[in-house]
Amino acid sequence: MLTNEDKVLKVMCENNFLFFCRYMYKEIHRRNFIVAPHFVLIVEFLMRVFNGEVKRGIINIPPRYGKTELVIKLFIAWCLVKNQQSKFIHLSYSDDLALDNSSQAKEYIESDAFQKFWQMKLKKDAQGKKKWFNELGGGVYATASGGAITGFGAGVAESKTFSGAILIDDPLKPDDANSEVKRKAVNERFNNTIRSRVNDRNTPIILIMQRLHEEDLSGFLLNGGSGEDWEHLCLPALNEFNEPLYPEKHTFEELEKIRQGSKYTFAGQYMQQPSPDEGGEWRKDWFEIVDIKSIPSNLKWDLFIDGAYTKDTSNDPTGLQVGAKIGNDYYILSSIDKYLEMPELIKFIPNYINSLGVDVRMIYVEPKASGKSIKQLIQSQTRFNISEIKSDFVNVSKIERARSSAPYIEGNRVKLIKGTWNESYLQQIAMFPNAKHDEHIDLTAYAIEKHLMGNKGKYNIN
Repeated sequence: MLTNEDKVLKVMCENNFLFFCRYMYKEIHRRNFIVAPHFVLIVEFLMRVFNGEVKRGIINIPPRYGKTELVIKLFIAWCLVKNQQSKFIHLSYSDDLALDNSSQAKEYIESDAFQKFWQMKLKKDAQGKKKWFNELGGGVYATASGGAITGFGAGVAESKTFSGAILIDDPLKPDDANSEVKRKAVNERFNNTIRSRVNDRNTPIILIMQRLHEEDLSGFLLNGGSGEDWEHLCLPALNEFNEPLYPEKHTFEELEKIRQGSKYTFAGQYMQQPSPDEGGEWRKDWFEIVDIKSIPSNLKWDLFIDGAYTKDTSNDPTGLQVGAKIGNDYYILSSIDKYLEMPELIKFIPNYINSLGVDVRMIYVEPKASGKSIKQLIQSQTRFNISEIKSDFVNVSKIERARSSAPYIEGNRVKLIKGTWNESYLQQIAMFPNAKHDEHIDLTAYAIEKHLMGNKGKYNIN
């Protein structure tokens, strides 16, 4: 028989996931659940998942910052309170880790504190860690991200409410991050196997991990590798004011020691901005981000294209950048990468321009083999004016193009109009010249030569 106080606690746990976390954690571990500010952000994100607002979500966060306890163990337990039919698939880079997380979620459910409020009976054969279910069919299937997933799907078909999810926690081991073969295997497995293990199109897939490489699963998905849109919660160890995200874990001084120990590791695992060593021809803080409202509405814009035509994400994509000169400065409205074969690329370009809602005066194409084909097809199939970039600038090295352009960027004469593309653009900037792709750098350099150097430039784009 529950007391009145118990009834209040029960209702509060059911209606507030964070309260449930605090209650269950203290009951099981006999110590307080410290609610760090970033826990609140993660909980808010998870509630959007639970409410059906996020179908594909990525959370990037430093290691040992409480992600697994919240997103895997406690979230699974709470969701089974809300709907005992919820079905989860949980994946991690190793079988042992996935099974351990699954086991601890199960321990929450089997605890006296849980059963006092919610009498959930597990099936008699649910003694293993790999898979366990309650009598209504809800439960967990846990395995390594490279392991077999057979005979089980996440979620419930045609459910109108939340009924489970695929939860991926650190699919790539840090030691494997520099192996292209292992990164590619994880990414391909997501597309070929993992994403299909949902019982309903509305079943969410959530990835939570520390960034390890520009082409880890987070980078792959955020750059369109699955062909889906992903909601992204990025939680670096230091904010823009150099304030620590989780001071109970790391002070600023402690984080600085980690940075000095390995700048590469710190950039990826702690700041969620993986970049190869020794980048820095251009700096991210040289670029000012401005609001579109400050831009005149009657501008004539240029589109610069660094062409390629392939769907193979191991090759270079096509880079497209729309910008305009305003006064003495160059403003970039959009700068994106696309993996498209030629027919789809030519169809995409007018749609891309139309989506921006601007008047494009001229399209400039880098005059390599693919550029010549792009020029011919755009001329024959669209209304746009198009020209090859006629300049010796195309014949010098990428490094020289970048260095010739650097004074204009450092002088705050290149500005980014606020948009979802800003993050990927600036990340490539930070990685250059060691990043795998550099389309944004080339396109920006061409635009600077055209719009800012003018007759003073060494190359003079026509």
